[in-house]
Amino acid sequence: MRRKKILILSLFLGISSVIFSQSVSDSVLILSLAEAKAYALANSPIIKSSALDVEAAKKKIWETTAIGLPQVSAKYSYSYIITLPEIYKQFAAMGSGGPGAQANLDDLRTSSTLDVTVSQLLFSGSYLVGLQTSRVYRNLSELSLSKSKQDLAESVTNTYLLVLISRENQRLIDSIYRNTVSLLESMKSMYAQGFIEETDVDQLQITVNNLKSTLEVVNQQTGIAERLLKFQLGCPFEQTIRLTDSLPTLAVNMADPGILLQNFNVKQQVDYQLLETQTKLMKLNLKLNQSAFLPEVAAFYQHDKNFNTKAITFTPPDLVGVQVNIPIFSSGMRLARVSQARISYEKALINQQQAEQNLQIGFEDAKAKYLASLNSYTTAQDNFKLAEKVYNRSWIKYREGTISSVELTQVQNQYIQSQTNYFNALLELNKARTKLEKMLVPAELNK
Repeated sequence: MRRKKILILSLFLGISSVIFSQSVSDSVLILSLAEAKAYALANSPIIKSSALDVEAAKKKIWETTAIGLPQVSAKYSYSYIITLPEIYKQFAAMGSGGPGAQANLDDLRTSSTLDVTVSQLLFSGSYLVGLQTSRVYRNLSELSLSKSKQDLAESVTNTYLLVLISRENQRLIDSIYRNTVSLLESMKSMYAQGFIEETDVDQLQITVNNLKSTLEVVNQQTGIAERLLKFQLGCPFEQTIRLTDSLPTLAVNMADPGILLQNFNVKQQVDYQLLETQTKLMKLNLKLNQSAFLPEVAAFYQHDKNFNTKAITFTPPDLVGVQVNIPIFSSGMRLARVSQARISYEKALINQQQAEQNLQIGFEDAKAKYLASLNSYTTAQDNFKLAEKVYNRSWIKYREGTISSVELTQVQNQYIQSQTNYFNALLELNKARTKLEKMLVPAELNK
């Protein structure tokens, strides 16, 4: 009976997993480039993890704030004295009802007390600095989230285009392969009838074999690119996706040189703001070490309740007081810590200044690389169009018998190479543009 239940449960789970995977694969995820980036920002595990860091930083602010708010604690204790000291026996002889009234020794053995303590921090330099630090740390986590979003958007853009290029390359290679296979079959018939030599057939067979191998590689590359895009989107690998933006449309947008006219504000750049925030943390660390020379003041109220009214106690029921901790002498340890913190802060200032210059140089370099990529893309595009014309004319000439299979193969290889150069130039143009766009996007906070 138990085996039957296990078998039914296993069968049910297996059917459920099949239905789930089938429902995922049957639903098509239709995405433009903008929709793909928005989908990734909403579903990527990297973004979710960074968002949780922001939430944790917000909770840290309240944790630090609560240190300066009233603290209430209670403690209950019960004790039993096994061997009574002699002084207890003397008190028992005196009696709780006055001299001559003998008290029960067992009443003096037990003690049941409740202590309630209320404390309030009045002044602490480290608390004030810690409160500022927690807020700056929250800004740091928000900037890290903003950078993660920008990096993910850049990666999705590059991979989106890579998938489109891989699919287009796959389509073109497959078309060339099918045309060549069809031509090979025709040449085999012509050879059987004695119109051409066997060498021509063998030469074209080599071309077909090479194209088949190339097509297999392209198919694998396309599959890898699609899986990479799904990974970046945060969707299952079984999910079917359809990309709505066309390659020519994206190519036109990427080739728009208007981006070179936009102004660059280095202080709005997320990398600069990250370094600026780290510098603030170093400054607060210096203040924290300096605050170690200041006293700490706290007030407290304590109530003590003994539930055994016959027990002997010397603790007052209510107590109010102020506690002051004053640092006096540490053999130079605090001074050394302050000196180290000041050095770290000065180094952070230097790094921030260098980063500002490096980012400015990096922006100029990104503009130059984009312009160079744009020129290379234009040249590769023109060469691809010319190679396509030559390839189409060569097919006609080959069918007419005016060129040999060797010449056709050379033209075909030239066409495939120009196609590869064009796609590579388009990828480089896209990478250069997305990098430039990312540098122009200001950092986002509280998003």
